[in-house]
Amino acid sequence: MNGLFAKDFLTVKKKYGMTRLILDITIIAAMMIVLEDKGALFISFLLLPLEIMSIIISLATCDEQWNWSKYAISLPISKSQIVSSRYGFATLLSVMGLVISLVVNTISYLHFPVYAYGFYVFAAFASFGVTLLFVALILPPNYSLGVNAGFVIMLVLMGIILLLGFWSSSNENAISMFVVDNFELCIGLAALALIVIYVLSYVLSVFFFKKKFT
Repeated sequence: MNGLFAKDFLTVKKKYGMTRLILDITIIAAMMIVLEDKGALFISFLLLPLEIMSIIISLATCDEQWNWSKYAISLPISKSQIVSSRYGFATLLSVMGLVISLVVNTISYLHFPVYAYGFYVFAAFASFGVTLLFVALILPPNYSLGVNAGFVIMLVLMGIILLLGFWSSSNENAISMFVVDNFELCIGLAALALIVIYVLSYVLSVFFFKKKFT
């Protein structure tokens, strides 16, 4: 498993490198300056999930180009472990996204304190949940239909997020207000739904991967 993690890390490092990191930091800084108090929310709910999903899809693309899966199944590890390593790496990326979101939201609170600090912390963890949800939705299509299917799912999800964001903004932040008014209920249902979807996603991915290489 450690070797599979190392392989994904080295692939990301080779494909993206320092240039992509500098570009991402520049984009984050520009969004914070231009969008001001809304910048942290766009970064948390749009930029970070998009970046993490693009990394996952890039890994799947490299796997296809290098015929990695055919080599991986010859290793002394199970097919379930191969899929688990990808989910583990995606979860690790999501945790990194959570840390970045917490930093960005804290900076936003210090410079544009529109809401209480708890709201910004909640936004960071909500972004983490959204990212995990997106990962859970794109990985099974990757394993069943190929990387193009995952890419299409990513575009659809980004479109949904944009539409919900614009709708909420044009209706006096309706989504945020609903969550605030029903906080415990929303948190409980969201956490339960995310766990169920993530587990089902993993089970489906293992099933599709085993079916593909039986």
